[in-house]
Amino acid sequence: MLELTTPKTVLVIGATGKQGGAVIENILASPQAHSFNIVAVTRNATGRKAQKLAAHPNVSVIEGNLANVDDIFNKAGPVWGIYSVQINSDVEEQQGKAMADAAVMHGAQHFVYSSGDRGGPERSPNNPTYVKNFAAKHAIEKHLQQRAEKSPQQMTYTILRPVTFFENLTTDLHGKGFARMWEQLGSKKLQMVSTKDIGWFAAQSFLQPDKYRNAALTLVGDELTQPEANVIYKEVTGQTMAMAACPIASAVKFVLKGSVGDMFKWFEDEGYGGNVQECRNANHNMQDFAAWLNENKGNFM
Repeated sequence: MLELTTPKTVLVIGATGKQGGAVIENILASPQAHSFNIVAVTRNATGRKAQKLAAHPNVSVIEGNLANVDDIFNKAGPVWGIYSVQINSDVEEQQGKAMADAAVMHGAQHFVYSSGDRGGPERSPNNPTYVKNFAAKHAIEKHLQQRAEKSPQQMTYTILRPVTFFENLTTDLHGKGFARMWEQLGSKKLQMVSTKDIGWFAAQSFLQPDKYRNAALTLVGDELTQPEANVIYKEVTGQTMAMAACPIASAVKFVLKGSVGDMFKWFEDEGYGGNVQECRNANHNMQDFAAWLNENKGNFM
């Protein structure tokens, strides 16, 4: 007689964003997709992306705000797993900790947290750094680990520590400023990753929770200096990478010293510590810069 198993419900925060959307896409693309129900959390359930998600039989969409996590859990009902990601802000640490608290209180079994690398697997656990949003992620990680360890249900977790996103490269002023600040790092390579691949590792954490039980992974797809990246950029798009003027980039780093300025100073002083080959061994489709550009070149041409 065929044994029917109850589908696992996974709550995905930021479901219409790049990371959350990639998590859902990778779960649904898996042969095990039928074993999961996804509750997609978005700020606007009537938006185009939300409606597209809601059209899938395995996905239900709810409106939610991280300022009120209890409301999210009350709407979602019992959940087995949670994908938690926060936007860099003054309330990031508060919201991240509140998600971990609510997960324990509502009986979740597995929690996947999208954090950030702070120098590789050896340094990250005890290196909050002087970068404000990196320090917030460090504090959330520690809180999650403590809450999970003491939780009545013995909740397990996976911490994903992506490096800088390829998606920071855009054709607007933000992207041009990022490119110039990267160029100002000189011969120092910058590690980068696609949000698509963050979604792949998050999905694996739900599909194979025992394999990723209480693990922390630094995610990196490529490491390049800006001049090296510019060669690839020109090969793929036929153009050179657009960059803001040096004085503008320097002014941004000065004015936003507590965020962007400190981050690029940290890139120069310490830098990420991911292992590209390890990530590619785990995910054979891991995107390097050329692969990511080829997939997204329509945005640059």
